[in-house]
Amino acid sequence: MKKILGFTVLLILAATPCWAMPLVEFSPDPSTAGNWSYNGAIGVLSFDQDIAVDKAISSTSDAFVNAHVYLPSFYVSGDSGTYALTTLGSSDVRFTDSTGTVTYMTGSLGDGDLHTIGTVAAGYSHFQSDITNIQITPEGQALGSGALDFLSYLSSPSLDFDMSLQGGSGSNYHSFAAMIDGGFSGTSGFSGSMSVPEPTTLALLGIGSLALARRRRRTS
Repeated sequence: MKKILGFTVLLILAATPCWAMPLVEFSPDPSTAGNWSYNGAIGVLSFDQDIAVDKAISSTSDAFVNAHVYLPSFYVSGDSGTYALTTLGSSDVRFTDSTGTVTYMTGSLGDGDLHTIGTVAAGYSHFQSDITNIQITPEGQALGSGALDFLSYLSSPSLDFDMSLQGGSGSNYHSFAAMIDGGFSGTSGFSGSMSVPEPTTLALLGIGSLALARRRRRTS
């Protein structure tokens, strides 16, 4: 039933033109202090790894919700509100159970651009990149998640990665851009999503229809 519901949601979203469908939405535990951290001395942006999936295929009841998300650290370069983020060491993005011992999905996060918006503490920065080399593990296939089931149907799955970092202010800077340009350190919250690219979104209608048809034949 959950899988059928998941594919039904995919069909509805696929029917909406020009929409890159959010497949996974995530954010840190709100009780975590310092959800992202920037070390101005070395230009490195890193994350406290208490990050969880909030929604999958726009649902809070998908089996993938509450999976643990691991994000790599980045080296930040550039100035004046436009920056390049380059992954440090491994570029792997991992999704596991809450204990971090069972892996459901892995992927490679590419380098991307970060643009700051706003000049005060309430301003935020937007980072865009992509995730390729996606692999669904046997544990992920057995989870019963509509989101992971959909990715398993694709021959070469990929996702658009978007992340908004809430800006903060400190004694030495007044905006996210001033923090980076001045070589200062800071910390604040963030949220993000991983979306199906638009061409694939348009193909969902056919894939979802076939999946539903197969399930009907099996139960008839």
